Amino acid sequence: MQNLKGQNATMSAEPESYAYFTITSSLPLKDIDAHMGTAGDGRCWSNGDHRKQPGGETYSFSRWSLLSGVERGKPINEHLQSLWRRLSPLREKIVQLPAGMEGSVSCVGYFDSHLDPLEIASGHFATAAYYRIGFDCDFYFGDDFGHEEDGKPYWSW
Repeated sequence: MQNLKGQNATMSAEPESYAYFTITSSLPLKDIDAHMGTAGDGRCWSNGDHRKQPGGETYSFSRWSLLSGVERGKPINEHLQSLWRRLSPLREKIVQLPAGMEGSVSCVGYFDSHLDPLEIASGHFATAAYYRIGFDCDFYFGDDFGHEEDGKPYWSW
């Protein structure tokens, strides 16, 4: 694969990945739905709802979520491109999130090794800045890269 300059481009190697947009708030989920003009399609809950996990705990915040619409396992870039297209009609509502609502894009990737390649185009960060939202990455590695021993990372630079 080549990039726009005709150079060989690095391909992401995450065997499992996905991306989504989320709004969190202490306000009820119905208030987020009302502001956005639609219900989310990902994992959504309202402040005070009971968690599905055993123990009967309740959520201390509301979460509204919109998935990328791309099947899991495709490169993060594909998820982000699709997610921005899905968010485009909601752009003004996102840029004008009221006080008490915070928006963020999250990328999740599972890798066999910390040496596997990952590609996230720089334009995705610029788009998040334009939308005035956070950009979070959660990456997991099969070779336990990043785990700590005695309170310090086990790798040395």
